[in-house]
Amino acid sequence: MGLIDWARNLFGFGKLNKETTPAGTIEKEFGVRPAASRKMEDNINLWWALYTNHPPWESCDVRPLGLPGAIGRELARHALTEFSVAVSGSARAEYINRQMQLAAAKFGIDLELGLCLGGVCLKPYPDNGRVLVDAFTTKFTPTRFDGTGKAIGGVFESDPVRQGKDWFVKLEYHDLQTREDGSTVYVVENKAFRSGTGAQVPLDSVKAWAGLSEREELERLDGPLFAYFKPPSANSVEPSSALGVSVYSGPTVDLIWQADEQWQQLRREYKTGKRRMIIDKGVMDASQADDEIYEYGVFSSKDFFQFINPEIRDDPLYNGFQRILQRIEFNVGLAFGTISDPQSVEKTATEILAAKQRQFVTEKAIQAAFQSTLDDLIYAMDAWCDLARLAPAGTYSVDYNWGDGVLDDPETKRQDMAMGLSLLNASIIGPVEYRMRYFGEDEKTARKMLPDMEDMTDDDGESEIE
Repeated sequence: MGLIDWARNLFGFGKLNKETTPAGTIEKEFGVRPAASRKMEDNINLWWALYTNHPPWESCDVRPLGLPGAIGRELARHALTEFSVAVSGSARAEYINRQMQLAAAKFGIDLELGLCLGGVCLKPYPDNGRVLVDAFTTKFTPTRFDGTGKAIGGVFESDPVRQGKDWFVKLEYHDLQTREDGSTVYVVENKAFRSGTGAQVPLDSVKAWAGLSEREELERLDGPLFAYFKPPSANSVEPSSALGVSVYSGPTVDLIWQADEQWQQLRREYKTGKRRMIIDKGVMDASQADDEIYEYGVFSSKDFFQFINPEIRDDPLYNGFQRILQRIEFNVGLAFGTISDPQSVEKTATEILAAKQRQFVTEKAIQAAFQSTLDDLIYAMDAWCDLARLAPAGTYSVDYNWGDGVLDDPETKRQDMAMGLSLLNASIIGPVEYRMRYFGEDEKTARKMLPDMEDMTDDDGESEIE
C-alpha cells in the first residue's frame, strides 16, 4: 500500500484536504473539466499537508520538522538572491516597471509556494490606477494547456465574502479560445454562489461583485490574463499530465517521513537517557526531592538506592539523521549542508564544488521557468493597460538579472580558488589557465600579465601550448 492510500484509509484525507473547487461544480457551471485527475488531486493534497506541516504521519510520538517548507524556501531564496527585473522603452514600460517592482516584493513567497505545491498562478488586476498581483495555489484550478505546456485556461475561486449572515464565493473562469478562422477570443465568466448550500446567486446581489459582468469576450489577446508557474521537472506522478509536481514529490516524501521519525528517536534517546536514582521512599521525603532524578519504591533494605547513568547513543542516531537529510538534498537538487549539518561529513574541495554545481543547475532551471512566467505576467499587465486604460500605448523590453547564485558566494569562491592553487602548484594546470579561470581574463590578457609567457606564442600570435 502506498503512502497516499495509507493516508486515505487512516484519515479519509480529512487532515489532508485543502480548499479546492469540486471538479463536478466546474464541469457543471463552465462545461470544462479540471486538468488534475483524481491521482494528481490526491498528490496535491499530500504536498499541501506536508507544506502546512501536518503530514499524515503526524502524531503525539512524531512531531514534523517542517522540512518541506524549508526545502521550498531554500530553493526560492537561492534562485532569487541576486534577482532584479527592469521594464523599459516607453511611458507604458515605465508604468509596468513600477507595477513589477511592487509585485517583486512577494516573488520569494510566490516561488516557494509554486515549488512546494507543484504550481502557482500569478493573476494581475487593476486597483485604483495600479496593477496588483494575487498569487493563487489551492484556489486556482487549471483547465487547459496549450501545446507548449502553458496554462491558457482555469478557474479562480475567491475568498469568502460575508454579507449579512451569509457567506458567498465567486468562481471566475478564464479561457483563451481559437476560432475556426485562426483568430483568438478570451472568455471570462463570473458566477457567485452562497457558501454552504452551493446555490448560485446573481452577481449584483453581492455588493462586492455588483459591477462585474457575467461574461466577457475579449479580442486581440494572444495570451491569458494570468501567468502560471510550475517547477521545471518531469511529472513523475502522471507523466501524461501537463501539471507540475512538487520539488519534494515521489520518494522524497518517504525520506521526509524517515527524517521526522529519526529526529523523534533522537529526542527519545535524550529523554530516556536521563540520570535517575532509584531510592526507598522512606529515605527521603518525596516532596523535597527532584522528581526529574528520583524514582521511589518500597524495597527490602531501607537504605537502598541505585544510581543509573545510561549511555546516550546520540552519535549513531544523529549521523543517521544527517544521512537522510543529505539524501533529501540530493533528491531535490540542493547542495549538501543546505539543510543538513555541514560538519556532519568531511568533504574535499572537489566534492563541495560538485554539490554546489548540482544546486547551481537546479537553480538555473528554476530561474528559467520563473522568468518565462514573469514574461507572461508582464504581458498580462500590458493587456490590462489597454483594457483598463491605465497607461498610453507603447512598446517595452525586459531585462532580467539572476547573478551566479549559489556559485557566487564568497565561501565557494574561496574554496574554488584554493583548489585552483593546489592544481597550479601540482603543475596540473598552468598559470595562463589559472588566470583565465579565476581572474576571468582571455588568453591574450593572461599572457600579457605573465611576461615570461609572451615568448610562447608563434609569429601569428597563436599559442604554442595545446
